[in-house]
Amino acid sequence: MNEVKTALRRMAFYYILLAVNIIPCANFIPDSFPTRNVSAIYLLTLCVCLILYYSHRVSRTGSLSVMMKSLSWLCLMLILLRGVKYSVFAEIGILARHVWYLYYVPMLLLPLFLFYISLLVAPKKDFRLSKGWYSIFAVTAVLIAVVLTNDLHQLVFVFQPDYLNWDNDYSYGWLFYVVTVWQYALYFAAIVTLIIKCRITSSKKNAWIILIPFAIGVLMNVLLITDKMPKINGTNIVEFPEALIFTVAVVLECCIQLGLIPTNTDYGKLFQKFSISAQITDKKGTPVYSSYSAKPLTKAQFAMQSGARIGEHTALHKMEIPGGFGFWQDDMTELDRLNEELAEAKEELSQETDLIRLRGELKEKQTKIEQRTLVYDTIARRTQRQSQAISRLAEKARTSSDVELKEEYRSKITLLGAYIKRYANLMLLSQEQGEIEAGELALSVSEVLRYLNYCGIPSEFFSSADCTVNADAALAVFEAFETLLETNFLSLHGAFVNLSAEENVTFKLTLENLTEPLSEEIEKRLKAVGVLTQIMQEDDVTYACFTLPKGGEAV
Repeated sequence: MNEVKTALRRMAFYYILLAVNIIPCANFIPDSFPTRNVSAIYLLTLCVCLILYYSHRVSRTGSLSVMMKSLSWLCLMLILLRGVKYSVFAEIGILARHVWYLYYVPMLLLPLFLFYISLLVAPKKDFRLSKGWYSIFAVTAVLIAVVLTNDLHQLVFVFQPDYLNWDNDYSYGWLFYVVTVWQYALYFAAIVTLIIKCRITSSKKNAWIILIPFAIGVLMNVLLITDKMPKINGTNIVEFPEALIFTVAVVLECCIQLGLIPTNTDYGKLFQKFSISAQITDKKGTPVYSSYSAKPLTKAQFAMQSGARIGEHTALHKMEIPGGFGFWQDDMTELDRLNEELAEAKEELSQETDLIRLRGELKEKQTKIEQRTLVYDTIARRTQRQSQAISRLAEKARTSSDVELKEEYRSKITLLGAYIKRYANLMLLSQEQGEIEAGELALSVSEVLRYLNYCGIPSEFFSSADCTVNADAALAVFEAFETLLETNFLSLHGAFVNLSAEENVTFKLTLENLTEPLSEEIEKRLKAVGVLTQIMQEDDVTYACFTLPKGGEAV
């Protein structure tokens, strides 16, 4: 019922505006200022207001908005053409006549756009016209072209020869009736469609209101066609242009009031009923829209950054918008409670994580210690013979009074100690990775030979290998090298070692006066780790060649 009352009040307001247009026809308007000029200025002003009204009222996006705004511009064009015809080109027949023809551009497009608007009033969001409907536009465009070219065929308006008294003395051709029928057919189709396609169910029972302005418009056009329109001072109180414009405008206003066309009004009321605590202010902080649950902001709160707390459990959010700011307040009570619980759980989890980490670190350390102990046990087991020999030599040196013999024992102990140290170093390196640098093997051999020189046995070492060596093979060769030196210590007269690398790593050992060869056990160990052994003897010189695989090669 409220929708009906509002629609009727708006309808009455529009027709009051139309009635005001009768004033220029009264006797008090001076002849020096033509009545039509006053009427044109007044109607132009109303059309401009209509353009602004639709721009503000109708939603700014979508095809419906485009059609509404285009329709308001066509109204302005129609009144402008009427004013131009009677004010500017009244004395120039051909121009005035073509301006009259141009009437039919807005007169035919107005019902077309009204029909398209009726199609766009649909329940689907972002509804668009199908391409088939644009064929109606093509027909309308053809009819417009026919009217504009009437001087060539005179099938719409028929004039006297040489267009004598064309403004008053003319008749209608058959195409005029086609244009008129097409025009009113579109109006009728638009009205029927608007009534059927009500967008809001509650408005269907009130859709009949749209018929009132349409019926009034038809009545005014019939009066104008039959020359029965009331006149003042010989002038019709309503002309065709304003009759069409007000009919279309009132029909659309009824659609707006009934909710058939979505609008931008009543946002303030909607904003007040928001369940959230929100408000919109201008640049100075004065509230423009505010919900009922929003608390007023102080100057200090207005200047706060977004996310600041304005209460124990209330956060204020701020967003800059064109012309001002948007504020909304969040109740953080539940979130704060969850954060406290989360903090407690996080602290407990952190303590548990630290405990797990410590346990992991302890287990890792224990594993490393066990691995290192295992390596040390392996080193002790493999160097047990050398360690026992050092103990025996040390005991003999302690009980002996012979200085030369003590020096001999000392030299041999240092040789065995150098071997044990270097063997342990190679073992540790082999545990970290499955290969060792050939340079590490070279340093180990070089140090042992240096102490062999201290024992009075001439020795020399040369190395040109710059690669990695299989760790197990390097250890086996170093053990074989030490065994040959240790078992032949008393008979050995000299030693020479050459370490080189080509396709494989070659360890060449030259010993003078070798008496004890390698045992079968050591040869088997060398073979097991992929070391190829070649031993050759000439006179009292023994040549031993050990070929080792490079690092990364399969054994």
